[in-house]
Amino acid sequence: MKLFSQKMGDMNVKSIFFIITYASLSILGIVYFKNILKIVGHFFQIISPFIYGGIIAFIFQIPEPFIESHLKIGNQKKKRLIATLLSIVFVFLVLCIIMVIILPQVVDNITALINNLPDMFKQSESYLQILLEQLKLNEDIAKEITVIQNDLGSAIISFISALVPSFVDGITSITSRLTNVFMGVIIAVYMSLDKDKLSRQFDKTIYALFNKKQYLFIKDTTELILKTFRQFFTGQITESFIIGILCYIGCKLLGIPYASIAAIIIGITNIIPYFGPFIGSGISALLILLVSPVKAIIFIIFGSLLQQFESNIIYPHVVGNSVGLSALWVLFAITLGGGLFGITGMVFGLPIFSVIYELSKRFINLRLENKKSME
Repeated sequence: MKLFSQKMGDMNVKSIFFIITYASLSILGIVYFKNILKIVGHFFQIISPFIYGGIIAFIFQIPEPFIESHLKIGNQKKKRLIATLLSIVFVFLVLCIIMVIILPQVVDNITALINNLPDMFKQSESYLQILLEQLKLNEDIAKEITVIQNDLGSAIISFISALVPSFVDGITSITSRLTNVFMGVIIAVYMSLDKDKLSRQFDKTIYALFNKKQYLFIKDTTELILKTFRQFFTGQITESFIIGILCYIGCKLLGIPYASIAAIIIGITNIIPYFGPFIGSGISALLILLVSPVKAIIFIIFGSLLQQFESNIIYPHVVGNSVGLSALWVLFAITLGGGLFGITGMVFGLPIFSVIYELSKRFINLRLENKKSME
């Protein structure tokens, strides 16, 4: 009895010590919250090449399962190494094709857009004048609209002028990021080649730190995260690439200006499920509107047909049910992610929510099974 009381006393002391420590750390965290955020931000800035390396290494792994399944080599270790090398070469090859074929056209389109800006403003003014004449508005209203138009033009010019210093700062920032990305590519190659060794080290560390049940849960969750993200981004990137190519071909056939820019905008924004195609079409239509309202209307019609083709034919076959969520939960995940973290949240919100949803489903099913066994 005395021993039991002593154990209970020790447990109470430990509990009190834990509560005091937790409360003290919480108070310190609240008081020095901004300083902690700065330290964390600086830490992530230091290790950013490794973060980029991890993301790039993940991209390198996307085509690897397909390549590995088609290699007929008996030695599994050698097969995995060759598949990894071919996957890295394939990704670099795709990037080189984009830079050699698409990038020059994008640069030409952007240069033409900048050179045509004064003519576009004049053209928009003439369109507005014709519209005012057709509507036959009151003279005071017409003057007010003209004043607003002039103010808007001045505001746009001031905005563009103000962008020059920001552009210089942006170039410096981009140069720094490109350096980090270049280092990240090198790190990604090493990560990809040593992924089996890194996986074993991670496995050993988790096994050493946690008990068997926790270890199995962490390992299973990690596999679920990697599988969900791989399936999601493989499908989305493939679909975006197909849509971008189709958009470029369609714009060229219809004589729509800035075909390469529109195709890239549509392709990139299409990575965002549901909302992406509408965002991309809206931005591209506004860009084309500056040149020709008629072409902008044609593009909107073409974009709507392309979206129908994408949602009914391409998406089910390429992406399919990769995240395992119903349409309602997909919309909820994208809306919540976008509301909390903007565009980044809209892109990553769906696979993250898919993982949370799957883990919640497993937990609920396990609880129900335990309840049934107890009845």
